[in-house]
Amino acid sequence: ENKLSWQVKDLIPNCEYYFRVKAVNKIGGGDYLELRNPIIAEDPKQPPDPPVDLEVHNPTSKSVTLTWKPPLFDGGSKIMGYIIEKLAKGKERWERCNDYLVPLLTYTVKGLEEGKEYQFRVRAENAAGISEPSRITPFVKAVDPIGMIFLAANLQSGLEVKRGDEIILEAHISGSPYPSITWLRNDEVVRPEDIKKRVTAPKRRKGEAEEEKPFQLSLPERMSVDNHKEGESILSVRDSIRADHGTFTIKVENDHGVAKASCEVNVLDTPGPPVNFVFEDLRKNSVVCKWEPPLDDGGSEILNYVLEKKDNTKAEMGWVTVSSTLRHCKFHVTKLIEGKEYLFRVFAENRVGAGPPCVSKPMTAKDPFSPPDAPNKPDVEDVTSNSMLVKWNEPKDNGSPITGYWIEKREINSTHWARVNRNLVNALELKVEGLLEGLTYIFRVCAENAAGPGKFSPPSDPKTAQDPIMPPGPPIPRIADTSATSIELEWAPPVYNGGGDITGYHVYKQLMGVNEWSRCTAKPIKVLQFTVGEVREGADYKLRVTALNAAGEGPPGETEPATVAEPKEPPTVELDVSVKAGIQVMAGQTIKIPATVTGRPTPTIVWALEEGELDKDRVVIENVGTKSELTIKNALRKDHGRYVITATNSSGSKSAGTRVEVFDVPGPVLDLKPVVTNRKMCLLNWSDPEDDGGSEITGFIVERKDAKMHTWRLAVDTERSKCDITGLIEGQEYKFRVSAKNKFGTGPPVEIGPILAVDPLVVPGPPSCPEVKDKTKSSVALAWKPPQKDGGSPIKGYIVEMQDEGSTEWKKVNEGDKLFPTCECVVPNL
Repeated sequence: ENKLSWQVKDLIPNCEYYFRVKAVNKIGGGDYLELRNPIIAEDPKQPPDPPVDLEVHNPTSKSVTLTWKPPLFDGGSKIMGYIIEKLAKGKERWERCNDYLVPLLTYTVKGLEEGKEYQFRVRAENAAGISEPSRITPFVKAVDPIGMIFLAANLQSGLEVKRGDEIILEAHISGSPYPSITWLRNDEVVRPEDIKKRVTAPKRRKGEAEEEKPFQLSLPERMSVDNHKEGESILSVRDSIRADHGTFTIKVENDHGVAKASCEVNVLDTPGPPVNFVFEDLRKNSVVCKWEPPLDDGGSEILNYVLEKKDNTKAEMGWVTVSSTLRHCKFHVTKLIEGKEYLFRVFAENRVGAGPPCVSKPMTAKDPFSPPDAPNKPDVEDVTSNSMLVKWNEPKDNGSPITGYWIEKREINSTHWARVNRNLVNALELKVEGLLEGLTYIFRVCAENAAGPGKFSPPSDPKTAQDPIMPPGPPIPRIADTSATSIELEWAPPVYNGGGDITGYHVYKQLMGVNEWSRCTAKPIKVLQFTVGEVREGADYKLRVTALNAAGEGPPGETEPATVAEPKEPPTVELDVSVKAGIQVMAGQTIKIPATVTGRPTPTIVWALEEGELDKDRVVIENVGTKSELTIKNALRKDHGRYVITATNSSGSKSAGTRVEVFDVPGPVLDLKPVVTNRKMCLLNWSDPEDDGGSEITGFIVERKDAKMHTWRLAVDTERSKCDITGLIEGQEYKFRVSAKNKFGTGPPVEIGPILAVDPLVVPGPPSCPEVKDKTKSSVALAWKPPQKDGGSPIKGYIVEMQDEGSTEWKKVNEGDKLFPTCECVVPNL
């Protein structure tokens, strides 16, 4: 090869190779020059980046645990392990903590001096070397933590024991110095006490009832605490009673602080007696017994109540169970014997058993009320030819709620009272129908409760069955609107309704010049408006309205003559108040511009975009009644501008507009190109994006990656439109991409590459002075050495020139554009 370098391809990765080279001329080859050491075929390596996210955990007086994350870049070679270093406060020299590389991402540093403060850092190591250190941790003091307590696992959710069982609470303790231990119950300190001597109660006199109270030792007298084993404390209470339940707390304290742990202890026992036993709704044959739950449920849910009764008039009669399956605190006891005296008692049961009873006071079975008094004299209103409305007041109920009323009627000339209602009436009034027109009637009322009906009220004043109402007065009409084919009529109800409710209205029309009126409504209408149709355009009409009630149709209310014609109103356009000041949306959101358009005749509506055209494929315009709305879904940057709505009819034209701003991230940068590239750096240059997204460009993000890699790495975050990227490896190919930023985010990247990291090509240096190796009478053989610098590219060939003696002009020896490929040539034809 006519070269001084050669690229050897197709090597096997990680294999060792020797290379040698020799020079060859036309006589033959010289001696080989061989490498002293073999070359390993592998990609270039470099030390890794430093580890990240170094954190400190669980400091004690002798040790501390460190955790970290691997470097972002391993330098092209696998991480072999990590080196941990520490620096004591006041020292200047870092000390290595581990003798051997740590393969994991955690390490416990031991051998610290208690009370001293330390900082730590970590380095990563691969085959190429050791990385820079990680970020340094804040100072950490080597001290033991505050005393800690952990209750036994079976106590974490509380402890439940039955009465008489032993309460055992076990706690595990740690801390340095070893903490002092205190037990509390319901936030009060408890300590074991010796059993005290009890004073014998004096004997009761004969005839006095004796209350047997069981003898009980106090909690401190039954309690013991075992602290003899370091790291453990056990509290026990023997012969537990219901009163022992509560919150037991262990508190430990040392120089570093205080720690507590609590356990809810529940002592199960039978419940106490129910309370507040009362009677409700007493009757001669029944009564409702009611009570409240026990004040103490014995530490377990009340499952059931047992209700019993006893005939108190006979001492020899025992207790009889009324019900033993009661879930609620109320029961209706039936089948009592009127006049007898009864006692009741109730027990509460939980899953331990039944507690003591709650006994009621004696109760006699009898009704506590009598029939109600008579109501006052009833009033008669709303008289018609066949009905009357009878009203009365509620009388005294005499202890039992009134269940209803009976009403009777009598014709004034008759002696017989006839009942009006078949069933009890629950109201204080009744409309009596089916009366005979012209007859005179009186009415009376009585009330009824659980004891039966009471006395009748005094009879009402006589009333004659006849209609009292008259036809209503005239309504008050007015012309609301006209069109080419109709007249809109509205009216107010009559001032006088004739004594009865208005049941409807009739509308009439009259063509001017004609004496006849024609009715427009087939049936009475109840609304206060009507559209009169079947009229001639340009003709004049009068309209009238009449009202109807039970007495018939009243006199009409009449309008002035009205001309049938379409009114003319110029259009008006009003944008919604939410968009008048302008609209600002992000790209991808929906643009909505609502407007209200009025005018007679109905205007035509046109939406337009100033300085542009509407995108008909994306713009949706809805016109419903007087409402018009323009909608654009998934707004784009090109949708910004001033939107104008124009309404036009025969009376004129009206417009309204608002400004729409659509913001987005900037577009791609322009003219991205490398300005300067050499073996160590690359200078990129570009222009701002054509679209800044509606906001000022705040900077650019420049990223790079090796051509063989798959991940981009952030190189520079710059505000300028150019960037120097250094730290390139000679001969390596790189790709670059640039993205523009504004306050809404980062735009799409523009990519360039691959770009080879080599120095730029220049012309080669001069060869050595040619030497004459051979000559004849008409030719000469020349030889020379190649230039010391090839300008960054292999030498393609040589140009040889000659000059006649005594001449100043050089002549080229080469034929045409041919080059001499080697460092020798023969010059002929001399």
